[in-house]
Amino acid sequence: MLPVSTVKFDLKDDLEELQARLYLDTRKRLTKKEILEIVFRIGLENYDLIVNEIRLMDYPLDDDVIQKVLSLAEDLGPSSEDLSSRVDDVIYGGDST
Repeated sequence: MLPVSTVKFDLKDDLEELQARLYLDTRKRLTKKEILEIVFRIGLENYDLIVNEIRLMDYPLDDDVIQKVLSLAEDLGPSSEDLSSRVDDVIYGGDST
């Protein structure tokens, strides 16, 4: 017997809808486990699609991460505005002058 994993799954209603639609289209009664195994197998075969989807996801930064990033900032003193605009030119393109 293979080990079993339990995960919290927030898309239960969507899974039930998929289960019903698959039954209507195939007239085969599949368990939720069977459906998830098929979806997982398809995901492995289409790994690049999963990577692209993850890259498109928007993860908000929490306050701790924001504070850590801000704490790294240094005052570079006079004429740092010029450096800042040159960095912007490199990152965003164009000429800030």
